[in-house]
Amino acid sequence: QSWREQLAHSLLAAAAEATGCAAPQPAWLAQLPRSYSRYGDLALFPEGTLDHPSFAELAASGRLWPTVCGLLKVRRLAVVRRVARDGVRSSRSRLLYTEPGCDPASATVATCVEHGVSLSWDIADCMFSRGNAAERHRLVPLVAAAAADGSESCIVDLFAGIGYFTLPLLARTGIAQVIAIDWNPAALRWLRRNLQNNRIGESRCRVLQGDNRLVAPADLADRVLLGLVPSSRLSWPAACRCLRPAGGWLHVHENCDSPREATGCNKDHPNADGSDKDSEDASRTDKDLSVRGSSDGAFGGLAITSNCFYKDRAATAAAHAAFLNSPHAPAAELPPPDAADCDEDPLAEAAETPPVCSRSRPHPAWLSMAASMARELRRHMPPGWRVRVARIQFVKWYAPRVAHLVFDVECRPAG
Repeated sequence: QSWREQLAHSLLAAAAEATGCAAPQPAWLAQLPRSYSRYGDLALFPEGTLDHPSFAELAASGRLWPTVCGLLKVRRLAVVRRVARDGVRSSRSRLLYTEPGCDPASATVATCVEHGVSLSWDIADCMFSRGNAAERHRLVPLVAAAAADGSESCIVDLFAGIGYFTLPLLARTGIAQVIAIDWNPAALRWLRRNLQNNRIGESRCRVLQGDNRLVAPADLADRVLLGLVPSSRLSWPAACRCLRPAGGWLHVHENCDSPREATGCNKDHPNADGSDKDSEDASRTDKDLSVRGSSDGAFGGLAITSNCFYKDRAATAAAHAAFLNSPHAPAAELPPPDAADCDEDPLAEAAETPPVCSRSRPHPAWLSMAASMARELRRHMPPGWRVRVARIQFVKWYAPRVAHLVFDVECRPAG
């Protein structure tokens, strides 16, 4: 039996004992979670789990949550919801149950260990996504090699959050310093705590709170991380200013519409037709309990581009308008979301050095986005700089036929 079938039988037995009769099994099964995420003794369920009226009487009897905890061998249960679109992507998760004896002060604290790096956060304050774990792991050898040969010493993380990318790079490479920026004070509190938990000295991590477009340092970075989806485009100018005079790398996260009609390249993925919504947590399968979240940043500005949406253009436009009217928006005038194209050929440089793709058959829309990205980034660089999208890395399916991608962009002075 699967854990889901075992859960159904356990709840039916508990209902029979508590009420004298069991609810119809189809009604129960319809509301049982198909997946969950586990962090130590905490289990996180998708929104709507066990909300069916059939469970109300069992919950009132006090048998529902202890039965679930007993089967899953956990002590705390919580439900995750879509993050708030409030500019800092606040968590809307809520605690369902804690067993007697649990410390109330840490009832909502979760901890995840990836490759020896410990990440903790409060599920009631911050979001977390395991969905980008592979991308975090991919960056480590790149940075480690550059730090070892002395060619790189400083990284700027524009959307640091609780330290999703910052901590692995500090803990697993010899990079001298990471400058971690976020405007969510709750996330930065946990970033500082995670630095202590991983015994990383303060001299190696400079933490800045505020809008990265206003507080990001200039002329310091060998690499800049832009880990925000649906789009990090509003911070592209700031990222370009961060780079050293000798240039460096941008790792740009973007969502890209990937229509099936154009190519069959996304048919091989089981979730190409849609799993990742704008949520904190949605596990993959019953056997693979890795979290599939939306964004690793805490930044509310959303760019409206032809390839970057929530569920549709109207929803994205509404979200962008809400950001502009939020207290987090800077006083300085923002660049228009749909900036006019420049006159240069968008494929001129891409044709010289076509990007490598992590998939053997990259979607045409991904290549088009790479070309337009290079074109726009050149507009924010000093005259004569070359901008080359070296790699397109597929991360996950964010929504039906919407791919979460990372573009590795090299920016150097000519000559």
